[in-house]
Amino acid sequence: MSIGVVIERLRGEFPDVTVSKIRFLESEGLITPQRTDSGYRRFTEDDVDRLRYILVTQRDNYLPLKVIREQLEAMDSGQVTAVLSAADAEPIISADNFRAPAPTRLTDVDVADQANTDLGTVAELTKVGVISPDGSGLYNPDDVRIVTTALALQEFGFDLRHLKSLRTMASRQADLIAQVASPIAKSHKATAKQQAEELGQQLTALVVSLHASLVKKELRDQLD
Repeated sequence: MSIGVVIERLRGEFPDVTVSKIRFLESEGLITPQRTDSGYRRFTEDDVDRLRYILVTQRDNYLPLKVIREQLEAMDSGQVTAVLSAADAEPIISADNFRAPAPTRLTDVDVADQANTDLGTVAELTKVGVISPDGSGLYNPDDVRIVTTALALQEFGFDLRHLKSLRTMASRQADLIAQVASPIAKSHKATAKQQAEELGQQLTALVVSLHASLVKKELRDQLD
């Protein structure tokens, strides 16, 4: 089947899959589709299953491509059997929610309506930098999610000072990740953007996981 057919087969489960994504995985040696005399890629059912395994493993386990490649090589040699993770598990960080949101521009009124709050709250969160409008003073869907989560935390007693502290912490973590991913993004390789995005997604997931584990450990020690 053609690469377009493969994308249609996978898109229901992986909305973010694209031609460039599949080409990138091929360039990294994870898949090897056949080629016609004219150079067009042709995929088999086994290729689709292999792609599905790669995408599920990336999405649910946050593994780097090097580790996934090693797993595939072990499966190819018969050393291990592929076991897919539960498809209905929604990860905290996945390719589709890691990327910039769709170009939807929202006013402060839109954000307040969608987050079920008032304009005053949106203005307060903007003032302390928890959410940030663009140069035109407009917001995006990520801001709605942030406001909704901030409201939930406020129900537990988190005030604006606490939320600002969390925002500063997130900025520092993002800076650390950017130090690793930015040089790749600025390289002249054709797959530079894709590689940087893959790396950013993996590092973000790992940082979130580590942060959650550290918080849990510290909290357990304090409650004990």
